[in-house]
Amino acid sequence: MEDDDCRVDARPLTQSVGAGAAPALAELLRRVQEVRLPLETPDALDARALQRSLSDQLEDYLLPRVENPDAPLLVVIGGSTGAGKSTLVNSILRKSVTESGVLRPTTRSPVLVHHPDDEQHFQSDRVLPGFARVTREETRLDKPQLRLVADDSIPPGLALLDSPDIDSVMESNRRIARQLLAAADLWLFVTTAARYADAVPWALLTEAQARGTTVALVLDRVPGEANREVRRHLTELLSGAGLGSSPVFTVPEVTLQDGLLPEAAVFTLTSWILNLGRSEKARSRVVEKTLVGALASVPPRVEELAAQVADQEDQHARLSAAVDEAFDAGVKELDASLADGRVLRGEVLARWQDFVGAGQFFRGLEPTVARLRDRFTAAVTGRRDTAEPLEVAIEQSVAFLIREQAVQAVAQSRMRWEDTPAGSALIAGQDGAAAFRVPADFDSRVGRMVAEWSAGVNELVRDVGQSKRAKARILSFGVNGVGAVLMLAAFAGTGGLTGAEVGIAGTTAVVAGKLLDTIFGDQVTRDLAAEVRTRLLDSAQSLVLSCRTPFDAALTAAEVPPRQAGTLRSSGHRLEEALG
Repeated sequence: MEDDDCRVDARPLTQSVGAGAAPALAELLRRVQEVRLPLETPDALDARALQRSLSDQLEDYLLPRVENPDAPLLVVIGGSTGAGKSTLVNSILRKSVTESGVLRPTTRSPVLVHHPDDEQHFQSDRVLPGFARVTREETRLDKPQLRLVADDSIPPGLALLDSPDIDSVMESNRRIARQLLAAADLWLFVTTAARYADAVPWALLTEAQARGTTVALVLDRVPGEANREVRRHLTELLSGAGLGSSPVFTVPEVTLQDGLLPEAAVFTLTSWILNLGRSEKARSRVVEKTLVGALASVPPRVEELAAQVADQEDQHARLSAAVDEAFDAGVKELDASLADGRVLRGEVLARWQDFVGAGQFFRGLEPTVARLRDRFTAAVTGRRDTAEPLEVAIEQSVAFLIREQAVQAVAQSRMRWEDTPAGSALIAGQDGAAAFRVPADFDSRVGRMVAEWSAGVNELVRDVGQSKRAKARILSFGVNGVGAVLMLAAFAGTGGLTGAEVGIAGTTAVVAGKLLDTIFGDQVTRDLAAEVRTRLLDSAQSLVLSCRTPFDAALTAAEVPPRQAGTLRSSGHRLEEALG
């Protein structure tokens, strides 16, 4: 005995759906479509699939059905490859309205058969708005096509939609099939005795049950001797999936007549389907059951999507914070390195000793300022050219420290990103991993900046040393010489040095400071040293921070709008309130 009804309580839709449901659905649809999920988090694929599914259901089914509850009942015939969907549609209507055959996929474009009186409804883009309407299959369309067939053999108020295979070899067909199933008032699932237990159909049946879609099943090409056993097993599967009340129809394995199944083989199914069009009560029952179930499924799915969106927001914030922390640390360490004497290492100290007369100068130092000044003056007067190697050594040492911090900041940022799937994907997606390194022209940019800074120090010496006394001393030592000494004074700390370098650098700092005091005075010397260091630090920071450009560009390209999770939840709550 075949099931011949969908047992639901028939109530006017106005009692099941609040008056504010349509505006709430429209707002929710907009919020769902606005959601951006650009990061490749572990759950990103599932989140995007959920977003598409929600958007399709809201746009293709819920909003049109709530706005027009008396619209024709849409029966979507779906199933696996080779199940005989198109042949079944043709056999129900007793004429060939949709293509069937042995080549796969047969149904490339969904075919919707409706009564001529319902043509205006299905021509409107309020139903399946993402599909272009055609009367024959086209090849040059930039979106999916829905082929409309008007036929008076189908009663008004009913439409049959032959959809592509749910397991088609073409991904686009699989995508369309799932979208159409979500738009159905009734899903007529067609399978065969050999394939009714396949995993893909059951996954979709489970989704349909969760969405509240009314489902009926057709077992096609069932051998007579296997009919009872197959139906029993299928009934058990349906009960386990929460679909135990779904009607089940069997079509025996028979020879086609002019491409159609014999009328007797599909009589029960045909009568049941066509009765849905002829009986307003039966049609309302199906619509009511599917609509109420679909509406009830939306809020928890919105909450699930909002949780995924919140995770994207959190991941984006973490990636951004990782870059901020790495480069902030780099800038702070650069500041420290320019104040703790690290500039004075190695070559700089050697050139300094050459500049002031090396051994004799340091061995003969007396503790008085006058002796220091006299010794220094004797050492550098007439030897201004010796300041150039010292300047070069200082510039090279400064450039090395800047590069060191830039490399460290980039490496730390990249390492933190590579520890996450989202960060790794961003690195791989921005012209490959090579983009996330210190730029190839970075050294030349640093060299130009340091040379400009050094020239600026000498210019500062000229500008400040305008008094007669200062001019005389500057002339005796040379502008470059005084400028080099001023640079050394700016880097006079010894916190970053070890061993013998500490003593040498400490003595260097004392000599440099005392000499500058005799030229400019104590306060001016301190101000000049601070100015020199600040100028360098400002320029150096800009260079280091410029190395975060690929990270910032990747974050901008993968921007996750703030508060979209909260906005989505608010829209979901408004729908719940509208539904009462």
